[in-house]
Amino acid sequence: MKVLLINAEPYHIKHKSAIPLGLLSIATFLKKHGHEVKVYDRTVNKTSLKKQLKVFEAEIVGISAPSFKAFDDAVKVSHEIKKRDIPLVWGGAISSLVPEIVLKTGLVDFVVMGEGEITFLDLIEKVGMGAGFESIDGLAYLKDGEVVINKDRDFADLSDLPIIDFSFVNPEDYFVENFGCKKMLHIYASKGCISKCTYCYNPYYSKCVWRPRPAQYYLSEIKYLIENHGMDGVCFADDLLVPNKKLLLEFVQGIIDSGLDFIWGGEFRADLDAKESLRLLYDSGCRWLYFGIESGSPKRQDLIKKKLNLEKAKDLVSHCAKVGIATSASFIMNYPDSDVKELQETISYMNDLGADILLASFYGPIPKSEIYEDLLEKGKMEAPKNYKEWRKIKMMDLIGENFSDIPLKDLKVISAHYLMRNFLWKDPQSEKNSRLNFKKAFMRVLDLIAKGGLDSIKLLFIAAGEFLHILYYAKAYPGILKKYSLKGKE
Repeated sequence: MKVLLINAEPYHIKHKSAIPLGLLSIATFLKKHGHEVKVYDRTVNKTSLKKQLKVFEAEIVGISAPSFKAFDDAVKVSHEIKKRDIPLVWGGAISSLVPEIVLKTGLVDFVVMGEGEITFLDLIEKVGMGAGFESIDGLAYLKDGEVVINKDRDFADLSDLPIIDFSFVNPEDYFVENFGCKKMLHIYASKGCISKCTYCYNPYYSKCVWRPRPAQYYLSEIKYLIENHGMDGVCFADDLLVPNKKLLLEFVQGIIDSGLDFIWGGEFRADLDAKESLRLLYDSGCRWLYFGIESGSPKRQDLIKKKLNLEKAKDLVSHCAKVGIATSASFIMNYPDSDVKELQETISYMNDLGADILLASFYGPIPKSEIYEDLLEKGKMEAPKNYKEWRKIKMMDLIGENFSDIPLKDLKVISAHYLMRNFLWKDPQSEKNSRLNFKKAFMRVLDLIAKGGLDSIKLLFIAAGEFLHILYYAKAYPGILKKYSLKGKE
């Protein structure tokens, strides 16, 4: 069967889009089983949708809408697909969490929930035979106008999934400069996360199960990308790269034994017992680590079930600096019912942490997360009825509804302060201590200009407006900065 897989474009991308690993894995898996597959990534491909559909006469189309920001484009694409009466499938993490919302658009025939490789293959075979879909685990669909959600599919053994075929796209379209490297791409070495964080969808989506890929799989992919495309850096896209010290040492030793020369980084728990292993990490090519700390309050750490040892985290960040590994740490400022005193505690911790990049993020409800369900139960919000209502919910760098007791203006000022700090940060690993994040932003502007079109112009104006907004809030309220001990800490 001829299968077209489409990566929908988010309505606003501040950073260059990552290579679509999930879609490429599905494409490789389907190709391995005898199907003709084409990947059309709308984040980098300038070819029009109509031309794609004319050149490649697909018999079934899959759309990856990994976030609500991508839903508008996915819906736009779906309208065009439905004109041609082609079976249409949606997938992606967020689509998996709200399959009923996706199906109620009236445009989508099926939603693949969770990992897509095996479910999509089963679906293709049933469509080809004209058979029913009741037996396909991990599938949601419409039957006589009603939403049917089948049982979840058991997690796949990752050794049964393929080594990714990167020839479906041009990997060089996704190169990004990062700490110590100029041509970085994303690769994944595992799936899932062991943590039970109440703000996150992973406890529902991954069931707190962590699964590694065979090392030879991702090392083979890295070798191919180095030798054929000149890649010099890898950002491991795993939710949690390794859950303990033993697996960390095995992971690092695998890289060293491979003989491959590349810079890398990924996400760890900040209290991982890795202090004595950092020199080995550095020798294997590690130049940055990301830590989702999310609160400097021990009480909040318990409430969100992350339960980090904050002193161990501070110690690990300090030792990273000593061996030359850059660190980024993220924090959520406005949990529901949090107050000014708690935020002051978190900011004090942030300022003492010593991380190179500090991300002060806004809380936003995520479907199937524990906090979201609690907000519904307590009547503090109503469940969004459609994707447009979900689209209005903001989080991370954009603030939406504020469920905390912290003044909205305070949150905007604090976020802007840290954004400007990160924007102006000098990377000691680069030549002449260049401002890495400033350079990334500039390159993103050039990407949008090169892509052209009204959408790109619109995004440029949005980005310019947001930058002026950040600059204003970072400088216009010295009293608020003083309130949180941030004045003079640029």
